[in-house]
Amino acid sequence: MNLSQSKKEKLMRIVMNEVDIAIQEGNSPFGAILIDKDGNVIEKTHNTAKSECNPILHAEINLISEACKKLETRDLSQYCIVSNAWSCSMCMSACIKAKIKNFIYGAPSESDMNPNVTIFDIKEKALTKLNIEIGVLENECKLQIENARKL
Repeated sequence: MNLSQSKKEKLMRIVMNEVDIAIQEGNSPFGAILIDKDGNVIEKTHNTAKSECNPILHAEINLISEACKKLETRDLSQYCIVSNAWSCSMCMSACIKAKIKNFIYGAPSESDMNPNVTIFDIKEKALTKLNIEIGVLENECKLQIENARKL
């Protein structure tokens, strides 16, 4: 994706707004958006695992589900996910199943992630070439997550 740094930061702020919604709803502080190659937002969502009493309803899972319905396809290869934190192994695997190859992340994954399998562990094993950019508004994303954990 050939997006400027300021465009990536603008997109991450949209994600952070979704994170605020997740926090307000009593969910874990994670959000994600799906963008096209020009950086237009196609879909946005957040973690709803606690409010929906469903442990798999992470932001990326919700995003894939909503985007596939909206676009009437299972192939999201032309799009990119922007998320405030590195995806867990479940979400990263789901992204690969949806043929997503491009990712922009803020904060690194939490050390207590279980299983502790990072996006780079999965990238190494994936049959598809994945393009992963990390560190967009990293400190702001980390702080938002840390502050939510204190609530």
